[in-house]
Amino acid sequence: MSQLLKIFFFICVLLSPTVHADAPNYFTKEIDNEYRTFIKHIREMLPKTDLPLAYLPSFEPFNLLDVRPLKFGDNKDKQDFANFNFGVFGAALLNINKKQLSNLPSVSICKKNKCKTERLKVIDAFLLDASLQLKKLHKNKEIFIVQQTAHHVYRVNNTFYSPTTLITYFPSEHAGFVPSGNFEVTSKLADAPKLMALSASSNKLRAIMGEHKVAAIAKIDEVSTNVIFGGIGDNHWGVVIEHYAELPKAGVYNHIGLEYDIVEELSETSFYYQTN
Repeated sequence: MSQLLKIFFFICVLLSPTVHADAPNYFTKEIDNEYRTFIKHIREMLPKTDLPLAYLPSFEPFNLLDVRPLKFGDNKDKQDFANFNFGVFGAALLNINKKQLSNLPSVSICKKNKCKTERLKVIDAFLLDASLQLKKLHKNKEIFIVQQTAHHVYRVNNTFYSPTTLITYFPSEHAGFVPSGNFEVTSKLADAPKLMALSASSNKLRAIMGEHKVAAIAKIDEVSTNVIFGGIGDNHWGVVIEHYAELPKAGVYNHIGLEYDIVEELSETSFYYQTN
């Protein structure tokens, strides 16, 4: 059975009370229950629509439907889950057929010099404009993820912001899913001064991200930062800055468990990458 067919089969599995043999091998009963809980949450939160690809932005890196299992120990499992999760929610929410769904990740894949050259120009322009704000982000020990869907819809750390509501997600117990079915909703923004302060401190950076269409920025460690311009599932592309270690090679996994397909040095402390 192909990977895509397995994903579609598992959508049926998710509706049953027990895990079947075709579930991913890293899904224990407890992890399966955690994932079902998140699916229920998404069903309740996102209104139904017949519009094709209406929720596609929610699948972008570190957005609402880009679920990350923080407690998975094996990088291959992390990467497999990225595609599995995209398949499950894509089949349920994107209103497209199987072939269209299977072809969507290829939108983020660049194998030709022309598109790579265009990407490098985009990267250079962003790094030039965002230099000061990226330095401030590096010094800010309280922020580790900044993601932007629109000016008033964004994520800082594990909190998703909208004009009227904040939703903070906590890692699930067994898989460490984020987002997950374990969350806290804040309807009165005045009741969350610390979260609003984090929002304010990231405002200028998010504005520049919006101008250059940067999907997300995630700190790798205390030194280096991953600037992700786009992607779906395990297909990301972007630039790693303030990288002082050896240049990674294709086949090595990055900090969120995605395998580098292309790595090209841009300077002594930065490199362009594509995962696949």
